[in-house]
This record gives sequence, structure tokens and C-alpha cells, in this order.
Amino acid sequence: MPATTNRHGDEPPAWHLTLGETIDRAELHHRYGGRIHPRISPSRSTQNVFLFTTPAGLFDGWTGEHVHFTGEGGTAGTDQVLTHGNKSVLHHHAEGRTLRLFHQRPDTMAVTYLGHLHLDSDRPYLWADAPCDPRRPLEIARRLVFRLRPVFSPPPAFLPTAPPAALMPQVRTDSAPRLLPDPSPAQRAEANLLAAYSRYLRAVHATDLVHYGVRPAGALAELFTHHDTARNELVAVRPTLARTAIWAALGELQDLTRFIAPRPDRALLLPSEPDDDLAELLQHADAAGIWPVDRYLFTRTQPPRRAEER
Repeated sequence: MPATTNRHGDEPPAWHLTLGETIDRAELHHRYGGRIHPRISPSRSTQNVFLFTTPAGLFDGWTGEHVHFTGEGGTAGTDQVLTHGNKSVLHHHAEGRTLRLFHQRPDTMAVTYLGHLHLDSDRPYLWADAPCDPRRPLEIARRLVFRLRPVFSPPPAFLPTAPPAALMPQVRTDSAPRLLPDPSPAQRAEANLLAAYSRYLRAVHATDLVHYGVRPAGALAELFTHHDTARNELVAVRPTLARTAIWAALGELQDLTRFIAPRPDRALLLPSEPDDDLAELLQHADAAGIWPVDRYLFTRTQPPRRAEER
């Protein structure tokens, strides 16, 4: 594509930054256009779209083949959409624009050039769930994750390692349930409840849970679940009887049973006996409830009727 003139009628400047070179961001935009604050900054004076990795890029990283780059927007509790800067990334090839990736250092305006990239032509972006605001981790929305290929060489080590996308559903057996390095009290309570139930199954029924990592097609992160193979029952764990937690667990089971064959029954492992209303909800959702009677014994609601028994 021939060079285009900028709005002042001048020829756009030639690109002179080399890989790994650091420049003040204000100077970068003075030379090549674009705005100084967004993570995605299309230039009006040159055929460039500048991308800046920042702490807001929750999914930014290098998979060994692609750079994952988180889109912008969605800060008001909504999903990100393919408009504004996101749209300029999506249509960069059709518009004759070059995507140029920078690492912006925390608390400074210094940016390091990581190279020229283009969108993956087969699957240009994915969707991932993430908190809208780190201060409100329970408010979840969808985030765009662009899949970019470096044109010349892999970007330097400023980017963290990111898992590649699952292009087909993946189910793998995990040796043990996952616990985060710095678990919250709720996560620790969930892990303790699961461990107690596993001990009960081994001691009383001579069986145990199989732990699965499940990645739906297009997903970046694994979803972890637990399968009682003796009963063919998928078990979701919640350390609380709060209604919203039960809703989330039922949705989790409805989602993940799709990936286990033959299709398993569903059960919720809970910290105590559900009240009559929650027990009715579980029955309506075809899910059993399981809870500890004491330190070593668990009981359960009647298992749901299978469809063929109705």
C-alpha cells in the first residue's frame, strides 16, 4: 500500500524504532500520532495502531505462538464490544494499518517496543470472563482477547506466559484438586470440605473422586470439577448455602456435565443440610445435596430421578 499523507498534507514519518527500544510515550505519539492514555491507540497521522500491555490487560501474554492481548472498555460493568479501539484492531488489515505492541512500565510513561503483529486469520479473538473492576471481584463480564502473531520474531520476555486457547473441548484428569497459592477463607473452606468428603468416600465406599480440568472450545482457562465415578455423579462444592452460590453451582454443573460421557448425574457438596426451600430447588434441578453429619460421616438427599425413569 502506498504511503498516505497526514492531515497536514505531509508524508508520514518512516518507522525507526527497533525491537526492545524504549521511548517516552509522549514522544512516541508526537512522532507517530495516537492518543497517550488508551491501551489501544489508533493513529490518525500514520497507518499504525499502538497496543500497550498494562495491568488492565488481564489476559495479556505469550503462548509461544500467539500474543494474547486484552481488549479495552467494559469498565462500567458491561461486556467489552468490537467498537472504537477494539474495532481498529479487528479491521487493521482491511484498513492497511500496522499493529505495534509496546510494554508500558508501571507508574511511568516509558514504553518498550515489542514488535509488529497481525491478527490470527483463523481465530482473531476469544472471549474470557473476568471481573469488571478489581475492587468488585464478583461482578463478572466478558472480555475480548485478541490472538496476535508476531511478524518477525517472538516478543521479548516482558510478557508473561499465557495458556494457548483450546480450539476443541479438552478434558484432562488432574491428580489433585487445585488450591490457589494464597487462598481466601472461602476457598480454604471449600478445599477442606472436599478433602473431608474424599476421606469419607475412601473409608466407607472404597472409592474416591476423580478431579478433572475442563476447557471448553475457545476458553483460555480451565474449569475444575470433581467426578464420583462409582455413582457417575459430577460434584460441585460450595462452602455456603447462600442462594446465589447455589445458583452458580447449579449452572456450573449444567455446563460441565456436557463434557463427561456417559452424561453424569449432578450433586452439590454443601457445608450443612439445606433447608426445605433449597432442597426443593435441588430436586427441581435434578441435583442431589450432600453434607457432613459429623467429622467422618456424610449424608445426602435422595438422588434425582433419571430421565428414563420418568
